[in-house]
Amino acid sequence: MEESLLQIDRPGALEGGAMVLSFNGWMDGGNASTGTVELLTELFCDHSPAIAQRHDELSGLAASFGQGLQMTNILKDVWEDQARGYCWLPRDIFSAAGYDLDRLASDHDRAGFHVGLTRLIAIAHGHLRNAFRYTLLIPAEETGIRRFCLWAIGMALLTLKKVQATPDYVSPSDVKVSRRAVGAVVLSTRLTARSDLALKALFHLTARGLPKAEMTRANAPLPAAEGTAGS
Repeated sequence: MEESLLQIDRPGALEGGAMVLSFNGWMDGGNASTGTVELLTELFCDHSPAIAQRHDELSGLAASFGQGLQMTNILKDVWEDQARGYCWLPRDIFSAAGYDLDRLASDHDRAGFHVGLTRLIAIAHGHLRNAFRYTLLIPAEETGIRRFCLWAIGMALLTLKKVQATPDYVSPSDVKVSRRAVGAVVLSTRLTARSDLALKALFHLTARGLPKAEMTRANAPLPAAEGTAGS
């Protein structure tokens, strides 16, 4: 359970070389991966007429949900991927911070890298906020589905906080969520799954301190990150 319960695959790599995309290309490439959440949405709607009544709202948030999980996995595995000769980070985000991804290495000058990393954490956080909105659209009596979504969101938030707190990490193990934290996610969501009010408090407590990017109605990030998450 140390990995996200909704695993989102990365886009396919170019054979024999690194892939470094623009942010738009990066997210477009990830759209195929968000099909996992979109498929689950259809299954949830088939399972429950009450969920089906919210199909359009859920579908509108499904891609953002998937992108939040995907971005978290990419950030966690940056250095493992780099060791294999791949880079899945968006070039333009880091170029704007004055960092050249062609020189990506674990012993590099990290100042510009940290700026780009913070921006991506903010965007991923924004998508996970949409994932939480998605979860609250699931009727409270569907506690199993709610918990399934909440576990994935909780694990992703904790991973982002580990990345933020350890910006000089060089391995996925440096930002691995502990078994104790996993247990806390499972227990807390089990106790609060039926209460929107309690879940909102739990989400804001878990996300507290993460940078926040405001999202457009199309679930795309606005140009600059703003502040930190509040309650």
